[in-house]
Amino acid sequence: MSSDGWLQSIQSVHIIGAGLRNDRPAHQAFHDAGEFGYRMVPVHPNDAGNTILGRPIRSNPWQSSNPELFVLFLSPDRVLASLRQWLLEGRAIPFIWLQPGAEREDVLEFLESANIPHSHGRCWVITVTENDLPCTNELDAVPWFLQTMAQDGSECSLWRAFESGSGHTLDEPLEWVGDLYDLRDSDETIARYIRSLQQGDETLSETAHRLSK
Repeated sequence: MSSDGWLQSIQSVHIIGAGLRNDRPAHQAFHDAGEFGYRMVPVHPNDAGNTILGRPIRSNPWQSSNPELFVLFLSPDRVLASLRQWLLEGRAIPFIWLQPGAEREDVLEFLESANIPHSHGRCWVITVTENDLPCTNELDAVPWFLQTMAQDGSECSLWRAFESGSGHTLDEPLEWVGDLYDLRDSDETIARYIRSLQQGDETLSETAHRLSK
């Protein structure tokens, strides 16, 4: 196994900076590496609630308290600001993969001083595709869920369920979006509320689908 073989044990990869602009490398990553078995999670605060190839875009990467790998398609200034904010929030920062263009001397110094494991100078997409490093412990495909605010004057929240791979264009203010794994693990208010509504032997997926009807 190559020195990059450890990547194959990763299940979830948060692609930070992946939005709707299909001319951006972060968006293209889903076309290039989307069939390698990783649960690729797009993260973009402005485009959250929309989808890339059926994968819902999240507004932040912290719906899991123990993320595995962040691939950052950001400017060095935004990388540094994000790292500082995550540390201030007491986050357990996972392995940071700086895409080419995201690194800078002060960013690398910050990562070193904070003892955050990281890679720089190489593209994650090229690394896994050209070295043929598919995920060896692929997660099951699961449904995803969306909560928005209705625009009919009622100010009601609308909870909807989508099958894995379903596309969506956001047309209402976003309140929460994530897949079944996010719904299970997130400490956010909406996710915790949905979990609190489980009945008897009902699975979380059954609860979430029931509430969407």
